[in-house]
Amino acid sequence: MPARRSEAAYKKGLEAVARGEFLEALALFEACIDIESHSGSGLPIAAMSYYGLCLSLVSDRLAEARDICEAAVEAAPGDPDLYLNLGRVCQRQDDRAHAFRTYIRGLRLDPRHPALVEAVRRLGFRRRPVLGFLPRHHPVNRVLGSIRALLDRGARRRTSPSASTLRAA
Repeated sequence: MPARRSEAAYKKGLEAVARGEFLEALALFEACIDIESHSGSGLPIAAMSYYGLCLSLVSDRLAEARDICEAAVEAAPGDPDLYLNLGRVCQRQDDRAHAFRTYIRGLRLDPRHPALVEAVRRLGFRRRPVLGFLPRHHPVNRVLGSIRALLDRGARRRTSPSASTLRAA
């Protein structure tokens, strides 16, 4: 009986996350964890991970949320959804580098995981600094990087078919 209640709370929590109702989801995942801990059947790792994600989205307890998600990943390192949740918490903390590494670890498990692929796409890629011996934020690297970006945009325009070429065809 407690297992069914726990599973129902977990499923309702996932539905609440999908709707973007993170406060409701937080309460449902907390109930799921509470039911499981009292029944003695063990802590549901996925519910713990989603609890950490929701905690980071509805409060400023980001360090605690990250610790919870990291514990979930350590407990079940084969679940790509847990890496997605941890990466989202890292992004919420403005730790883009750790978020990116976490998403990549998840993609190693499931290279076609749609949410992980989308998360990496949204996070974006940064090119190496033009002068590697200077820090990225150094003014010389910033100016040279801007020039490189302008040159890249110009090269793309020259190689892409123009609108007049498309109309003539």
